[in-house]
Amino acid sequence: MSENELYRNIFFPLPYRVHFLIGLGILGWAANLHGLDLFGVDVVGAMGLRTEANPTNSAIPAYRPPTVNNSKAPSLYRATYRLFLSYSAFCMASWTLFRVMTRGDPSLVDKYGHIPVITAIAIICLLLCPFNILVKSERDKFIK
Repeated sequence: MSENELYRNIFFPLPYRVHFLIGLGILGWAANLHGLDLFGVDVVGAMGLRTEANPTNSAIPAYRPPTVNNSKAPSLYRATYRLFLSYSAFCMASWTLFRVMTRGDPSLVDKYGHIPVITAIAIICLLLCPFNILVKSERDKFIK
């Protein structure tokens, strides 16, 4: 292993790289919803995310005219952005704790390797949490 790879593994270990990529995925999903809404696509209808029990129109509209501004997409992508910010803050706090505890010492990286694992377990528990915390409706849509 080269010195550059060793430094990269100490500074930003693999579990945090995975957390980073998941965060980018959440941000990309929010940006996708936001962009589609800006282009006039009925995101909520096209993706089957309607919350009404009996929608009045059974056909799914793929496009809404720019004059119609009653879309529920802004609340959807704003909640997804909030989810990204919460996820990022949690992962950043965990990574900062890991960096402080290891102090860049390769011998301490394995000793504190439980920190990213606990972070991953906490994220999974929050994802599956049945209580109405941290944009539960968006988490439920993700799980479905």
